[in-house]
Amino acid sequence: MATVAHFLLKILLFAVVSSAVAAAEQKASGRATEAAALREFKRALVDVDGRLSSWDDAATPCGWAGIACSLAREVTGVTLHGLGLGGALSPAVCALPRLAVLNVSKNELSGPVPAGLAACRALEVLDLSTNSLHGAIPPELCALPSLRRLFLSENLLTGEIPADIGNLTALEELVIYTNNLTGGIPGSVRTLQRLRVVRAGLNGLSGPILVEVSECSSLEVLGLAQNRLAGTLPRELSRLKNLTTLILWQNALTGEIPPELGNCTNLEMLALNDNAFTGGVPRELGALPKLVKLYIYRNHLDGTIPKELGSLQSAVEIDLSENKLTGVIPSELGKIQTLRLLHLFENRLQGSIPRELGKLGVIRRIDLSINNLTGAIPMEFQDLPCLEYLQLFDNQIHGAIPPLLGARSTLSVLDFSDNRLTGSIPPHLCRHQKLIFLSLGSNRLIGNIPPGVKACKTLTQLRLGVNLLTGSLPVELSAMQNLSALEMNQNRFSGPIPPEVGKFRSIERLILSGNYFVGHVPAGIGNLTELVAFNISSNQLTGPIPRELARCTKLQRLDLSRNSFTGLIPKELGTLVNLEQLKLSDNSLNGTIPASFGGLSRLTELQMGGNRLSGSVPVELGKLNALQIALNLSYNMLSAPCCSSTSTAATSLGTMASAASKEKLVQ
Repeated sequence: MATVAHFLLKILLFAVVSSAVAAAEQKASGRATEAAALREFKRALVDVDGRLSSWDDAATPCGWAGIACSLAREVTGVTLHGLGLGGALSPAVCALPRLAVLNVSKNELSGPVPAGLAACRALEVLDLSTNSLHGAIPPELCALPSLRRLFLSENLLTGEIPADIGNLTALEELVIYTNNLTGGIPGSVRTLQRLRVVRAGLNGLSGPILVEVSECSSLEVLGLAQNRLAGTLPRELSRLKNLTTLILWQNALTGEIPPELGNCTNLEMLALNDNAFTGGVPRELGALPKLVKLYIYRNHLDGTIPKELGSLQSAVEIDLSENKLTGVIPSELGKIQTLRLLHLFENRLQGSIPRELGKLGVIRRIDLSINNLTGAIPMEFQDLPCLEYLQLFDNQIHGAIPPLLGARSTLSVLDFSDNRLTGSIPPHLCRHQKLIFLSLGSNRLIGNIPPGVKACKTLTQLRLGVNLLTGSLPVELSAMQNLSALEMNQNRFSGPIPPEVGKFRSIERLILSGNYFVGHVPAGIGNLTELVAFNISSNQLTGPIPRELARCTKLQRLDLSRNSFTGLIPKELGTLVNLEQLKLSDNSLNGTIPASFGGLSRLTELQMGGNRLSGSVPVELGKLNALQIALNLSYNMLSAPCCSSTSTAATSLGTMASAASKEKLVQ
């Protein structure tokens, strides 16, 4: 009996060992099959940097770069993000039976998306984004039963979103932005009850936003910006109670903004800008307690700004600009203590700026420009500690600029131009050396440029034209190494142009016209090699035109008219091949017109009337085919081209004179 039991035990042990050996052999065979599938997948890739060199090892794939395995040592993930891989995608990877994640994003892959990827039946995440894949989205992918995330963004895909996209019932995220997809949104999306995120912006999608989208009950993010979607916005979107982000900007949507959106109480971002919405701003939007960003600018909205928007206690940015809004700015907006940006520019708003806006403790940007606002700038603005951008230009604001503006805030951009402001320029605008843009032009400001502005080394543009300012051209401005534009025209500045002007090495626009500057133009003006526009007209400048101007090779507009310049016109000016406008009229220049001016092929306006020029008009001027605005040589002592061999040029010159505002060529 013991012998029989012993025999049976041997048989049992043999069976166990055989089973274990068979299982081990099966696993080894499985690993070999997976390794072979991965190597086949690799063969379609171009791995210049050898990032997949470990795939040549004989060891298990679980140790290879980018490979994830289960506890059972089966490959579950292939993640090759950002490895600089080229070549094409191979469906050979679908021989991995447990593959749940395939991520080859941010590479240089090309070719089509293989329809054979539909054989990856266990796939949950497919990320092919940021490559150069082209062709259509294979409809076969819509048969993947477990797919939760489909990322195809930033490729060159064309065609339509597959009509059977609704078959992906496990889908949670659909990210296909920045392609060339066309067609409409498939109605089958209504079956995607788990869908949380749709990002399909920057394509060529057209047609309406379907009501069926509102049946995606789990939807949190709907991004369809920069497409060609048209029609009205479905009111049924208010059913999406989980919606946090609605981004539809830059489409062709029309009709009214549905007031029912006020029922989407989880909404954090609403971007409807750059469409053709009409009607008013729904007051119901003020009932969105979590709304952080409200962008409805650049539409055709009219009516008033609802005071209910003052209840948006989570709002950080509100932009209603570039519409047709009327009425006053609601003082209730001053209650939004989280607000950092308020843009209401380019509307038809009236009344004064509410003092309550001065209570916005964290506000950084306020732009109320291009409206019909009146009254004074609230003194409370000078107490805003975080204010960086303040733009109020092109209104009818009057009174003085708050004297302590800039003392408590790090201003970067300040534009009060085209108003009716009086008084002096406040001294503290650049106290913290952050100011880069200061525009106070077209007001009624008086006094000198304050020392604090003269010493503002961060300034790139200083625009003070058309005021009643006095004093000299500050030599301190030469320390502004980043200054690209200085506009002091039509004021009461006087004195000479200092030689330090030659230190404005970054200057592109130097506009000093309409003042009382005297003396010679410094030769150092030739150091301004970035200069594009130079206007010193209507001053009391004397002496010769500096030939050093010819070193300013980027000059496009040069206006020295209405001064008392004497001497010859420097022939070197004829080398300024980028000149489009040249005005030397109403001076006391003598001598002849340089023949070199015939090389100014881009010139559209040439004004030299009212001088003492003599001799014949150079036939070379007949080459100036771009002259369209004006050719004025009148009130000189010139004679027409006299050589018969140049009759064609003379005829051309006469034709241009007729085309260019019909001003007299010779008088």
